[in-house]
Amino acid sequence: MNTEEKKENTGIEENANPNDNENLASTNPSSEEASKKSEVDEENPENKIKNQIAELNDKILRLLAENQNLRKNHEKEKEDIIKYGSFNFASQILSLTDNLDRAFSIFKNNEKFKDKEFLEITSGIELIEKELQNTLEKNFITYIDCLNKKFDPNFHQALSEIESDKEPGTIVDEIQKGYMLHDRLLRPSLVNVAKSTKKS
Repeated sequence: MNTEEKKENTGIEENANPNDNENLASTNPSSEEASKKSEVDEENPENKIKNQIAELNDKILRLLAENQNLRKNHEKEKEDIIKYGSFNFASQILSLTDNLDRAFSIFKNNEKFKDKEFLEITSGIELIEKELQNTLEKNFITYIDCLNKKFDPNFHQALSEIESDKEPGTIVDEIQKGYMLHDRLLRPSLVNVAKSTKKS
């Protein structure tokens, strides 16, 4: 084998750059760096799953809270319908109650019907009046006791002010009875209120 053939056979090795191995080593991560990278890659999917689970839990809790609020609102509406569903009917019944009260007042305030011969009639009227009040109360319609009480615009409606020796703002006359349906005002009491008699 001549010297030229030796050069051709060994040309690759002679022309090879001795720094190539270092460059290859620098471009490829070391075994330690590769292991760290693999650990990070393994952690990322786990963190991603954890975040997704946390988001799902948060959404579920919000949906449960919304569902509970809707159920509470539905129950409240249902309760209101049961309690106040007869509001309009109860208001109409009060007209009948007013007429009966007026009729009862005529009999009770008339001296003629206080005689013994009319005793049964007046007693019957009182029984009817009590039965009427009991029927109203059974249906949660209660009378607002207002005479000699302090005027309250939430329950009373003033027609006029009257000079009186009572404290100003005190209800001295009841023109029309007021009623409550459960805890809701069905109709305010129509009243006259005492005003101050002191002159300025």
